Amino acid sequence: MWEVVFFATLGFVLLAYGGDLVCRGASAMAIRLGISQFVIGMTIVAISTSAPELVTSLIATLDHHPEIVAGNVIGSNLVNIGLAGGFVALIKPFTITSRVIEIEIPFLLIITACFGACVIFIPIGFALGMIFIVLDILYLYFVCKNDRWVEEESNINAQIDQEVDIWKTLNLFIFGLLLLFFGAKFVIDASVEIAHVLGWSDALIGFTIVAVGTSFPEIVISLIAALRGYGSICTGNIIGSNIFNSLMITGVCALIHPVPINEELGRVSIPSLIFLTVLMGRFFMTKREISRLEGLVLFLAFALLFSISIYFQL
Repeated sequence: MWEVVFFATLGFVLLAYGGDLVCRGASAMAIRLGISQFVIGMTIVAISTSAPELVTSLIATLDHHPEIVAGNVIGSNLVNIGLAGGFVALIKPFTITSRVIEIEIPFLLIITACFGACVIFIPIGFALGMIFIVLDILYLYFVCKNDRWVEEESNINAQIDQEVDIWKTLNLFIFGLLLLFFGAKFVIDASVEIAHVLGWSDALIGFTIVAVGTSFPEIVISLIAALRGYGSICTGNIIGSNIFNSLMITGVCALIHPVPINEELGRVSIPSLIFLTVLMGRFFMTKREISRLEGLVLFLAFALLFSISIYFQL
């Protein structure tokens, strides 16, 4: 048991240190490449931190368990909003850009609703999977193409060494990602062991620990980005990860095996995800910041809806 606790603690340490390196590397890359922090968060950071979800879903599909894909995506997206968004804002409120209100939030709402409708009513096969993948690629191109619309935070350069070259920055970013992945693996493995000791079922472990565990990189990155004052990276990471999960991960898995209809997810999980997405969007639209009170509301709504979803999954 002590060995399990040791690896869980080591995992959290690696997550914290790796998240700090990724944030510093991403911020430095944004300046070196002349790209906004928001776009870095929406693309490089979001895609990198969604790698655990992608690997988990691919393995499940290859092992002939495609029904896990939708649950993993929905669970991870719920965690991203409730923990990487709500819980982080409760600790440190973070600012957003005007572009998020005008473009990203409406697009995320549309994608979430369409994804949810497909999971409930239409098996996501090869053709629909290709459409999802193309949509995500086109959207990423649009994000990078229209980077000039983003308004940057005034303290963006506060903690960045202007003399760091691009290769050193890239190495810093990659090393941070490796620490994130190893840290997440240690925490997930240790949590599963502890859950088995407590007598939890595999279904409960999968919907809770796997969903939360694969979202650890997003949570850590968002927390450290908010603490360092990089609100654009935090916001871009949450929205970018949810869009990537819904479109790219589902699409890639559908190319291997159709993602089947899951009416059980339609009872609570999908409506919960749509509700939390709308709630987060509403908070974004009131002012250019997620306050502690709004973070608390998001976190409590997530905790309640996630608990209800677990109950209906049992």
